[in-house]
Amino acid sequence: MPNNLTLPLVRPGDYQRNGSFLTRRFLSDSKNGSALTDEFLSKADKFYKTPLLFPNGGLLTSSGMLDHAPGAAVLFLNHVAAYESGNQAAFILMPYLNGYSLQDGSHPANQRLDLDNPSVRANIVAECGRHISAKVLGSYIQGSRRAFDGIMLDIEPAGDRSFLRSLKTLLTEIRASFDGMGLRNKKIGFAAPQHTDKVPKPNWGWDSSDYYYLARYVDYVVAMTYDSGLKKAEYQSWIENQTTQILEAVSGAAWNFDNDHPRPTNGAKVLIGLPGYWTRTAAHDPGIENVAYGAPGVLAALSHLHSSDHTSIGYFQGTAMFSHDGGAEESLYARYGKDWWWWLQHWLGS
Repeated sequence: MPNNLTLPLVRPGDYQRNGSFLTRRFLSDSKNGSALTDEFLSKADKFYKTPLLFPNGGLLTSSGMLDHAPGAAVLFLNHVAAYESGNQAAFILMPYLNGYSLQDGSHPANQRLDLDNPSVRANIVAECGRHISAKVLGSYIQGSRRAFDGIMLDIEPAGDRSFLRSLKTLLTEIRASFDGMGLRNKKIGFAAPQHTDKVPKPNWGWDSSDYYYLARYVDYVVAMTYDSGLKKAEYQSWIENQTTQILEAVSGAAWNFDNDHPRPTNGAKVLIGLPGYWTRTAAHDPGIENVAYGAPGVLAALSHLHSSDHTSIGYFQGTAMFSHDGGAEESLYARYGKDWWWWLQHWLGS
């Protein structure tokens, strides 16, 4: 169990805009999507307290196009709109598009994204537009009662310097596309790798400079603070350090807000990821990395920042639950009812 914490500086209910990554089924399962969505929305609203939802929109192929269209997107959006209207609720919906960078050695070259290629970037930009506008050619949301509120990208590994330069270009082009459609309010997010201080910097991590400069291009930075490879119960202190370093990097506090690192003003927010899946891998031991151990670390970091660095804590949005399956109760990976309770009780005061 997590260590007992007394955190008078972090009041229950201070942060209630957490997020959740959802399985591909929500946007692709036309047969079961209605029941799946209705059940999850009620729990996300009333119990999980996760108004930011990131359903899996699909895999980007090497061309920058999705491997298949999200055929149940309209169904999903209509059920969300009906729930919001009937329950005075408001969700932020940002489907995530995932892919593999050129530095991913585990997939064939023809499955990796070359973001230096303008045509690949143009296809990704177009795919983003099809999720947020019903007016563009090939829109996935035509006829729906509401649109998605933005787009999330998850391209891994993301730490290579050349990749980061190309990523900044891509994010700039996505923003220009949204603005050009008159949709300046649409959000852009990126699923960022864990923070690292290692030199030379590994491809699987971002250092403080990466976090600082990439945060200027997005509305949400969602840190994938898991898969730490820890073999003993150090996850609480590890994620406390991750939370502190990431927030101080995004805010500029890591450099004491010097002339090269002033406080960003684009409104970017950070979500710290907590793993809700129990598949054991070489990098993830679910007995060590889980919500019940990670949540106290996030709270400890916030308590420290609350007393010493009000600027950095202002960039904090909430946590993001990586469950891979949306928390369906019949799933072996569902951890909302088994793990998320700790977060709700200590974070939200519920």
